[in-house]
Amino acid sequence: DGATAPKETGPQPGTPSCSPPSHPPAMEDDFQFVLCEGCRQESPNLKLLTCLHTLCLDCLSENKPIRQCPVCRTAIPQASGIPDMDNLLFTNLQAKLSIYKKIRDSDGPNCSRCRGESATVWCSECEEFLCAKCFEDHQWFFKKRSHEARKVEELRAESAHQFLEDTRKSCNLFCSRPGHTDQGHISSIYCKRCEKALCCSCALLDSQHAPFCDIRSETQRRQEELGTMNQELKQKRSGFEATYAALQDEAARLEEAQREMRELIGQRVEQLVRLIRQEEEE
Repeated sequence: DGATAPKETGPQPGTPSCSPPSHPPAMEDDFQFVLCEGCRQESPNLKLLTCLHTLCLDCLSENKPIRQCPVCRTAIPQASGIPDMDNLLFTNLQAKLSIYKKIRDSDGPNCSRCRGESATVWCSECEEFLCAKCFEDHQWFFKKRSHEARKVEELRAESAHQFLEDTRKSCNLFCSRPGHTDQGHISSIYCKRCEKALCCSCALLDSQHAPFCDIRSETQRRQEELGTMNQELKQKRSGFEATYAALQDEAARLEEAQREMRELIGQRVEQLVRLIRQEEEE
């Protein structure tokens, strides 16, 4: 059709490979927050509680008769003791970090397609490791799409933070209709009734979708909503921190009063002992 294929980043012949750093960057301490707050382990089934603590299903199942958050004792409203909301952010971060661990592994990852050869490339759009032969097939099949593929050696030299930043996918939203995502139908319309992103064809040809709005305006509305929630949470946090500081001051005051009372009681006991001894001597 004469269209120019998008330029794709991949291994180029004659390009020197990057050598891994002598000391791999530490990532465990920086990403402890994505673990279950109960067992401190990775889990594909993380649940977000109303108190904003994150627990895996195993910890929640053990805690189910109590129906309370084991961290802060906030009540869990669901009768089953299992919250409805998944913590997709932490789950996705765990998946990304597991990919990074495979890259950092001394043996290196194998090709996700042929399974036999060592991978030389990582495609962040397909989320697959590819050997040199499978990468050639990938280049031919996706020649009209902008898939960013990078050499494993380059990724191995990066920190975990840089890997997460560099392998983020594009911000395009694809049509929610089955089949349209694979065909690359980018959505520009949002159906308020279905609460789904649609391409122009689905919005015009399917009468069940209405009312509509522009996907950018819906995105902006949700960003503003999240911003408002963030401000409210910051205000609540400030209030909690002020209350916590006041309680700490009160606890310190009571502890000081307790110490002074003990000293006073000790002094009075000593006075009584001296008086008793004086009376005995007389």
